[in-house]
Amino acid sequence: MQRRYFFHIRDGGFVSVDDEGMEFATPREADAYGARIAFEIGTDDRDYNDAELSVVDARGNEIGRHRIHRLLPH
Repeated sequence: MQRRYFFHIRDGGFVSVDDEGMEFATPREADAYGARIAFEIGTDDRDYNDAELSVVDARGNEIGRHRIHRLLPH
């Protein structure tokens, strides 16, 4: 059975709340997707000093947290 997971981003005091989410068969799949998205965000041409992506299930339980690091040279 597919379940909905949400991917919220916190960057310092700014929080971007994912209202839509995506469906995955397992929490592990959702967490792996969250890790990939955090990695991809890190390739943006922007500095991320204190940013992270949280993977949250439909009940509001955090199942994973991934730091976002800038991957491009300064």
